[in-house]
Amino acid sequence: MKNNNLKKNMLWNAAGNLIYLVCQWLITIFVANIGSFADAGLLSIAMSISATFQTIAMFGIRNFQVSDIENKYSNTCYVTLRIFTCGAAMLLCMAFSLVTGYRSEELLCVFLFMLFRLSENFSDVLHGIAQKNDRLDIAGKSYTIKGIGCLAAFLITFKLSSSLSLSLLFMALISWLFTIVYDITIVKRLDDFKLLSASEKWFSLAQNTLPLCIYLFLNIAISTIPKLILEQHSGNEILGIYSSIFAPALLIASAASYLYTPFVPYFAEAYAKKDAASFTKMFLKITAAIAAVAAVMLVAAAFLGDFALKILFGEKILAYSYLLIPILIAIFANAIFTFLCTVCVVLRDFVGLLVACSAGILSEILITKNWIEQSGVNATNYGYIVASCIGAAILLFRMLWILYGKRKKGV
Repeated sequence: MKNNNLKKNMLWNAAGNLIYLVCQWLITIFVANIGSFADAGLLSIAMSISATFQTIAMFGIRNFQVSDIENKYSNTCYVTLRIFTCGAAMLLCMAFSLVTGYRSEELLCVFLFMLFRLSENFSDVLHGIAQKNDRLDIAGKSYTIKGIGCLAAFLITFKLSSSLSLSLLFMALISWLFTIVYDITIVKRLDDFKLLSASEKWFSLAQNTLPLCIYLFLNIAISTIPKLILEQHSGNEILGIYSSIFAPALLIASAASYLYTPFVPYFAEAYAKKDAASFTKMFLKITAAIAAVAAVMLVAAAFLGDFALKILFGEKILAYSYLLIPILIAIFANAIFTFLCTVCVVLRDFVGLLVACSAGILSEILITKNWIEQSGVNATNYGYIVASCIGAAILLFRMLWILYGKRKKGV
């Protein structure tokens, strides 16, 4: 029964997230084609900044939550913390946007996309409750409904008004409507909880997971910093072109995360039982699966990349088609790094996470800034690749040391 549920959860989670990502990707395609690459650049800024600050809303607790097999903290505790972190994330996001000089339309788009992101973030903690009850399929169904609904709301509004901000407003409202009507209602039937409770140990949970919040912020920054450097160096239009190519590549490569998300509780069980052999076996299988997906996608991109980009964006994009393969390599390198981050959350190796992400960001900043004059737009990819590889190497060493080194030393 457990294996059947795992297969069902994997299929629903993968299908739902894939549909959701396709819908989000179609929004970027629609903006680039019906609007302009300047509009696409503005959307990319809103997406990148909000993605960085949504890490504060997430607070890194999802993998911590589903690997909390001893139920040290209650469902209400996790939900209460998420409400506080969502509020903090919005305030800090807008403060950062003001300090960095964004005004008028840019500032409004950042606010509205952050509002949309927060509906995702609140749903995430509910999906964690569902996953602990062996019902990750609920998350897949939720993302299917939201993806289609938000896409329809955005496209209809943008087509009628040509206003990016108005379209983002309706998309955010539809997303929150589905979160309230579907996610909260369905998950409450599985395992009752309160939306807010001052009596819960949410502050203790926040203290314990603060390193995860910092790690998640740094991890997202690894993908955001190169884009911000590119925008400052080359402007919104070049960023819009880069982001337009990046979006479908990210959509394809994101399938990697669906390969390991359902296995987080099983990694936790193996680690709790000190079964290093089973832990390592799962790790190797998932890593091989990610590598196989990467190989297939890179071959397909080499033969069909120009054709696909021309169909999606027209002739103008072909001048930048050389970016596609490096973008895919960067995304898959980061997929391996992110998988190792998830494994180290299970191992509760917060020091390793912070060291790996910090080292990656430092190398990325140096490479992107120094190479962008010589290598052009591709410096963005080179920095991303190096940062991911350095971070992955550090975490792989930490994982092996925790699983085998400690045991040999009797720690």
